[in-house]
Amino acid sequence: MQSPPIRLIDKGSRIPYYYQLGEILKEEIELGRWAPGDLLPSEAGMEEIFVVSRTVIRKALDMLEADGAVIRQKGRGTVVAKPKFRYEAVAAAGEWSRGGLTGEPRLGQVIDVRRVLAGAHVGRVLSTAPEDEILELTVTQTVGGQPASFSQIYVRMDATPALSRLTGDADGVLSLVEGGPDVLAQLAAAYDFWLSESRMTVEISLATEFEAELIDTPQHSPVFLLSSVDLDRNGVPVSFTRTVVRSDHFRFTVDIKYPAADDAGPDAQGVMSMLASKTATPTGQ
Repeated sequence: MQSPPIRLIDKGSRIPYYYQLGEILKEEIELGRWAPGDLLPSEAGMEEIFVVSRTVIRKALDMLEADGAVIRQKGRGTVVAKPKFRYEAVAAAGEWSRGGLTGEPRLGQVIDVRRVLAGAHVGRVLSTAPEDEILELTVTQTVGGQPASFSQIYVRMDATPALSRLTGDADGVLSLVEGGPDVLAQLAAAYDFWLSESRMTVEISLATEFEAELIDTPQHSPVFLLSSVDLDRNGVPVSFTRTVVRSDHFRFTVDIKYPAADDAGPDAQGVMSMLASKTATPTGQ
């Protein structure tokens, strides 16, 4: 079966080209276009495919290398890394926004809001067709007046009747107030967008130039990378969020449940269920 064409860079987006390219390459790796150990196309090949400069390509590869998705090998090229060992975190909806914070999270800057096609990866996560339209929101959040995190949020248009009725350019009709409550709280209030559960993974990464500028942290400094799938009251996935959080600004606490001795099988040591009791506390508090 022939693979679908690679998604190209949106030259009209406010998201930097290198950041878009990095996300596209990660999506294609996850979908299996390149398996662990495979070489990615050369810089010349990517230049031809994506019509961007080699500077853009190198910054995108820096981003993937920092995430641990690829390995640069001198004299060979860029190789897809083996998948990371992954812990699954299951969080009560809204706890990320409310639990344990000494300062209330606020919506910082609305960078971009647009309608996009779901595509293969996000469509699979949200159980929608790749050609279906979804909302893409790119925003920052603040805590105690300080930049704290950067998020890209993908929301199903049919998640609620109020969202389904949105017409025209999303940027002109979606009501988000900078300085107001965080995005999910505003969507809940304005569009009846209530969640019952969030399934989250937490990784460590390094801040790219774009992320570092938005959350006021040095480039290449350690950050938390959170990926969250949010379910509505019927258990339907309605939003997918990728959030970069300043590691010097927050502390996460996770309870780990180990299997009982009677239930422990040969793989028990490699499987842990982490239930959400995480806290996010500004540094110095």
